[in-house]
Amino acid sequence: MSRLSAADLVARAEIADTLHAYSRGIDRRDLDLLADLFTDDGAFDYGHGNITRGRATLRALFDAATGKYDATSHHCSTIAYLSLGDGRAETLTYVYAFHDNVEQDLHLHVWGTYEDDLVDEGDRWRIATRRVRIAGVSSGGSQPLPERFERYARG
Repeated sequence: MSRLSAADLVARAEIADTLHAYSRGIDRRDLDLLADLFTDDGAFDYGHGNITRGRATLRALFDAATGKYDATSHHCSTIAYLSLGDGRAETLTYVYAFHDNVEQDLHLHVWGTYEDDLVDEGDRWRIATRRVRIAGVSSGGSQPLPERFERYARG
């Protein structure tokens, strides 16, 4: 295995920042942040041909998807850098996501991967294509938050 250059290490850190910012954007329902994480013509692929393209359309997708939950918590780990060079990167990130909808009495756990193609646009690395692939789902009834805890704010 060859040693990574300082530039590669910086790029990896910046890419990880983008991937983790997505979790923060979803969980805080920060639609401006979420839209900015994708290229102008970015694509979000849920599988089975369910692909949303373009920053404005993605913003609407995120608004609708995050709006149906009272709380979410997304956790990214194990980022594999499949390729990195010339301002482009390909990553595979393992994800666990919790979703809670009190009105529908739904407590949903999802785990799988994000398969991302990213581009360095100068001011930040942005996702050009995200493919969400799911390994499993578990659901149950919603559970009330104990009074001693305060839920974080969502947009």
